[in-house]
Amino acid sequence: MGGARNFFCASRRGKFGWVEEFCKSLGYEIDLLVTPDPLFKPGLHFEPVFDYEQVLVVAKTHVLATAAYVKPQQIAQEVLISYPVDIERLDIYNHFLLPAGISPQRHKTIETTDIMLQMVASGRGVAALPRWLVQEYAAKFDVAPVRLGPRGIAKQIFLGVREADTAIDYVRAFVELARHCAALDGPGLAP
Repeated sequence: MGGARNFFCASRRGKFGWVEEFCKSLGYEIDLLVTPDPLFKPGLHFEPVFDYEQVLVVAKTHVLATAAYVKPQQIAQEVLISYPVDIERLDIYNHFLLPAGISPQRHKTIETTDIMLQMVASGRGVAALPRWLVQEYAAKFDVAPVRLGPRGIAKQIFLGVREADTAIDYVRAFVELARHCAALDGPGLAP
């Protein structure tokens, strides 16, 4: 396949649900995976490239839009909108709701970020997304990020490669480019 082999970046949401089928279709010949959920196992190397904060996304008119942070109990009467992945894979459940013994009134899944944020902006639910993503979309949709708990949920984006490929020039260059871009944008954490 040469130097321009199949780069594969599994969107910044990085959940593996649909990635497995894609990997199979390429015979598992993938050079690079972008994910917040590294799968640490022999033969794979995951390199952290930038930090970000997972936040609750609400409509600008929502009662929580101006809150410094949200408590798990405040989501109990909400419709929580997420990407279609298992609940066990969602950070808002694992790091926020389940430890408090809370679940949302309803959980709805939507495949695309644009539609998800349109639903949130129209007051039809709330979502949990990276702060940097909410900030990117804030000019397009009337949404606001709210910290999840007083300390927030800190996450990282990782680049995953086969250990045997870590010294390949274009793989190293991509990792360095990702770090450089992250440094230019500044931290993806709360201001």
